[in-house]
Amino acid sequence: MKQIYDGKTKTLYDLGDEQVLIVFKDDVTGTEAGIDPGGNSVVGKIEGKGMAALRQSAYFFNLLAANGIPTHFLSLDLEKHAMIARKAQWYGLEFVVRFKAYGSFVRRYGKYIKEGAPVGCLVEITLKDDERGDPLVVDETLEVLGIMSLEQVKEAKELVKKAATVIRQDLQAKGLELLDMKFECGTVDGRLVIIDDVSTDNMRIIKNGEKVGPAELLQYTVGS
Repeated sequence: MKQIYDGKTKTLYDLGDEQVLIVFKDDVTGTEAGIDPGGNSVVGKIEGKGMAALRQSAYFFNLLAANGIPTHFLSLDLEKHAMIARKAQWYGLEFVVRFKAYGSFVRRYGKYIKEGAPVGCLVEITLKDDERGDPLVVDETLEVLGIMSLEQVKEAKELVKKAATVIRQDLQAKGLELLDMKFECGTVDGRLVIIDDVSTDNMRIIKNGEKVGPAELLQYTVGS
């Protein structure tokens, strides 16, 4: 297999026939302050973390498919700690869906809002650019940069809002609260879909005020 991308937490291989193999690593990202899924540097490894993210992703991708939300997911290859997916055109963006104010949102806007305050179903977009700290970007700028048209941005926002709402409702039924999560989007055969992974690497979940980690979420979703 030809390696086509080696990232901080995943490696991609070309399987041919417009399919890719995405291998999930045990590497974790963070900063000097500790582990942070949104960090731009690898700060260590947690044994089993990659497999947990892989199995969680499969659960959520299947949930999204059952609700008519398109993704690039095809199947799992647990032996290789990998997911088989359709090859997609990637936009180099992250779409962050926020239900409550936490984390970087409060660090930016704490003068105007308190931690934990509801923010509806707000979507922020960032450019995936480690060198520049993944800057926030507005719709019109994406069009000026030639990354997405305004119509594509609108479609992507609607897609991630729908996906986040489905996941939030599923977690609510399990006694969990989804505070925020990030998605990546791409196009497959000209259709906008959810890509990458959907796991605790990309979401903030609490239960009774306490953060829910990968192992605990796995118990709630997959069961073991």
